[in-house]
Amino acid sequence: MSEVVVFSGGPHPFVGNPRESCEVAQRDSINEVVGAAAYVVAADSGLHLALACGRMPDLVIGDMDSVDPSLLEQARWGGAEIRSFPQDKDATDLELALETVNASLDPKFDSVTVIGSQAGRVDHLLSGMLLLGSERFAGLRIDAWFGDTYLAIVRDSRKILAETGQFVSVMALNATAQGVCSTGLRWAFQREELSPGSTRGVSNEFVETSATISLDQGCLTVIIDKEQRS
Repeated sequence: MSEVVVFSGGPHPFVGNPRESCEVAQRDSINEVVGAAAYVVAADSGLHLALACGRMPDLVIGDMDSVDPSLLEQARWGGAEIRSFPQDKDATDLELALETVNASLDPKFDSVTVIGSQAGRVDHLLSGMLLLGSERFAGLRIDAWFGDTYLAIVRDSRKILAETGQFVSVMALNATAQGVCSTGLRWAFQREELSPGSTRGVSNEFVETSATISLDQGCLTVIIDKEQRS
């Protein structure tokens, strides 16, 4: 499996301090994911975070309304492809990045990790989560880090690693999930339906160091705040 990393735009409070940026990015193996990536995309000001993590992106995409022009020029000279869009557009920069990964890259790229921030506008964070669960990207294995919060998109079955006692939430995205099952969680799912807006899967807990979550139909997001334990 070959990994693509997409750095999303938005406010990254630690980007102004390169040393702190790298320390934050190294937590929970994010640095390992970035270092092993076969292809890196920066969505607009995601370029700031990519460079703070020590990785020159292969592609910078977006309307460039919030990217530092000097860093954009640095990326250009560093060999990155720059794809600029008008600010008056019908998609977020993250959506443009994911569409590009899904449609334009070699089929061997089947795994995507999005790295961004929890800070900023709630509508951007919520739309980003819903975007990751879009049926358009059903052929991709998608993980995401928003600050210290990890998300995994589950469409069939995923094994999720964590510490015993770690809180985890499992939520349906976009439509009712059918036949939801789990192992390794305090409150097990046993071939259940889980609908968007239900709090049934909120604040569950790992009772082992891994959990398996599966479903027959639909899409789930598994959310783990790495700073929170029971």
